[in-house]
Amino acid sequence: MFARLLDILDRFPTGRIIGAAVLLRLVFGLFWMLAVNAPPENVPIAGDSWHDAGADGYLQIARTLLVSGEYAFEPGGVPVHNRPPVQVLLMLIFGAWLPAHWYIVWMFGSALLSLLMLLVVRRLADDMDISPRMQKLLLVLVGFHPYLIFITKTTTFINAAALLLVLVVWLGFRISRKPIHYAIPAGLAMGAGALTHGTFLLMPLLAAPYILSRRNVRVGKRLAALTMVIICAAAVVAPWTLRNYYTFDRVIPVVTGNGYHYWKGEAVYFGGDYPMADLYVEATGRPFEEKYYGAVYPEADAVLWNLAREDMLNRPHFIPMRLLIGSGAFFAPWDGGPKKAVASAILNVPLLLFLLYFLFRRRRSLNTEQITLMLLLLYIVEAFAFFVSWGSYFTMILPLMLLLTVSLADPLTRNPAMKQE
Repeated sequence: MFARLLDILDRFPTGRIIGAAVLLRLVFGLFWMLAVNAPPENVPIAGDSWHDAGADGYLQIARTLLVSGEYAFEPGGVPVHNRPPVQVLLMLIFGAWLPAHWYIVWMFGSALLSLLMLLVVRRLADDMDISPRMQKLLLVLVGFHPYLIFITKTTTFINAAALLLVLVVWLGFRISRKPIHYAIPAGLAMGAGALTHGTFLLMPLLAAPYILSRRNVRVGKRLAALTMVIICAAAVVAPWTLRNYYTFDRVIPVVTGNGYHYWKGEAVYFGGDYPMADLYVEATGRPFEEKYYGAVYPEADAVLWNLAREDMLNRPHFIPMRLLIGSGAFFAPWDGGPKKAVASAILNVPLLLFLLYFLFRRRRSLNTEQITLMLLLLYIVEAFAFFVSWGSYFTMILPLMLLLTVSLADPLTRNPAMKQE
């Protein structure tokens, strides 16, 4: 049956598969706008409600930048510190300038991000020597995955993060071919990723073992490539860090929120009410107030983070349990209720089982790229798990998860001897 599926895929050029996947995203987005229009903060395109549109506030910030030049949710509002600028820039380009009908423009922008992501996945699969037939299967899995289609309708950062993740990996792996040539764009992509979500901030350090272990490259070039990656990533992030310093009078590399989300995770994972307010009042004697929903002032978050570090020292045995529960919640988030958790689990658990199965089967023949991908995915999952897995963030790693799974399965489809192991 699997061979029959591959035979069917052989009839379709990869370009047609990618084109169909992008077209489906556009059709789905327009259908959602016209027929569903929910949740209402994502989609309104006309009438009095358009100014409230845009999940997570990125669109509101983009509109405010156009109107008053302020990085805030509304003109005259408090500066925003926990929404990095890449998604805001995308909303500036794709939609903010057409307030009442922004969603139409954004769907084309979001589809463009998906197109670029699929093209990079194709190049990455080719570089990893995945067979043409399995490359087509990979493009079908990534192009038509329900969550990767569904997420394109929203204005959150996840679609951009999915693109930047595969771009960082592709450019990073290419450093072994032309170290300096690819180190510069790899560093720039990591910097852009950091300004999309804070998990990218450590990418240069995570890339170091891979770069330094390239024995086909002279030691001097390896060190130079790693240095260029770090410098280029820092150069992209530095202006935003300076903006934060001059705005909030403290060093904030990208965003704050570690303290707030640590204690939010405490409630989400172990039950009970959110403890942030009581902890802050007890520690400072001052009233606790949210700057806006889901965020506190940077100085308040610093207090909560200090308390979090004390908690980790006092209860180190809770950290493994936190990571275990958070990892499960990452792939089956219940922020949207039991139905969302079940739907996510139905799609994610089989993929996880396949990935673990093929990792076990190929454990003696894993190459450096596959090991690097595995460690990168583990880092992202545990980074979210440690603080709070609250949202469909697993979607941003789905292309890489599918890529790794297909790359592990590929030799088994080509080598009969391996099938019998």
